[in-house]
Order: sequence, then structure tokens, then C-alpha cells
Amino acid sequence: MPVPRTEPLRRQPPGVRRAALLEVLRDRGTAMAVAELAPLAGLHPNTVRAHLDVLVRTGQVQRRTDARHTPGRPRELFEATGTEVGDRSYRLLAEVLADRLAELTDDPADAAAEAGRRWALRREPAATTSEPLAPVVQMLRVHGFAPEVSADGAAIELHHCPFLELARERPDIVCGAHLGLIRGALERTGADVVATRIVPFARPHVCVTELAATPR
Repeated sequence: MPVPRTEPLRRQPPGVRRAALLEVLRDRGTAMAVAELAPLAGLHPNTVRAHLDVLVRTGQVQRRTDARHTPGRPRELFEATGTEVGDRSYRLLAEVLADRLAELTDDPADAAAEAGRRWALRREPAATTSEPLAPVVQMLRVHGFAPEVSADGAAIELHHCPFLELARERPDIVCGAHLGLIRGALERTGADVVATRIVPFARPHVCVTELAATPR
């Protein structure tokens, strides 16, 4: 059924429309296609797609391709990341701390990884599920990384970086800290896998955390 052109949201400023789309995604708690979002928001699919592009660029929404096993073009799906734009205000503090860490040690990447690991061991809950990666993925989602476990379970893809600008400048420290977070969270769950390294920007807008079986 066509959306009435008198739909109130159509007359709202772009920022209000994007906020409404984001609210729908958060309420549903799952990835959705443009065709599903458009009638819920009362907007034309092309308008929805344009607003989603902005939300993806700001890191509030992640975009992925729907896996399908039938002929036809796969759908693009969109999901809220849990990240607020205001989180970027921590950039200055992060830069100050990263610079200081680089001054204090000859191996800032290792120091950052250990700091991240200790933080995760203190803060992240132990596993409450039979799936050991589930709480780790949930932790990453809460903190805005838009994670996704690879099909073979050998990696965790991070589709959003809360400190993207700084990560481009200091990947050793930022990615090291993120690697430590994942290591600590895995350790807390008692998982039989370890995070070996993070490959920054392995694909456009995607960093990859490689996993390996725990040595016995």
C-alpha cells in the first residue's frame, strides 16, 4: 500500500527523519532491508536509502549484504551499531593518552593490548551461554564495533571503529587496545580460542580479528 503523502514524517527535517529510522532499527534489534524500513518510517525507499548512507558514514548504522542461496541480487541489510555521534568527543582524550603511552614504552602496541585485556577481565561478564563467542560479540556490539563472526568461525569482523580517525593515525595503539579487549573477553568466557591479531582495514571499512585454537 502506498504511503500517504501527508505522512507527518515527510515534513520533518532530515535529522529528525534519520533519528526516526535509527529508532526503528534499535527497537527491532535486527538487520532490516530498505523495503522493510520505508513503510515503517513513512518515507520513500530512495529517501530511506539516502538517510541510511549518512547513518552508515557516522557509524550509527552498519551495512551488510544478506547471504542468500537462491538466484537474484542479494539484499542490503542495515542494523544499528549502538554508537552515538557524541562518542567522537572522546577523540582528544584518546589522542592525549595514545601519545603518552607511546612515550612511556618501546612497544606501545603490546602495552595497549595488555591494558585492553586487563580492562576486559575486570569489566566484562563471564560466559552465560554455551556459545563462547556470543558474549564477546555482544561486548563488541555494545561498544560500537558492529561485529560479525565469519562464516568459518575463524575471525570476528569489525564493521565500525569507535576511534576511526585515531586508528588511522595510530593503528598500533588503537588496534592493540581493541585486540586486548577481545583477548580479555575471550579469556573471561573460557573459550578455547584466542585472538591472534587484528588486521586493520582488511577490506574497506572492515577490520578483521583473527582467531586460533588455544594451544594445548
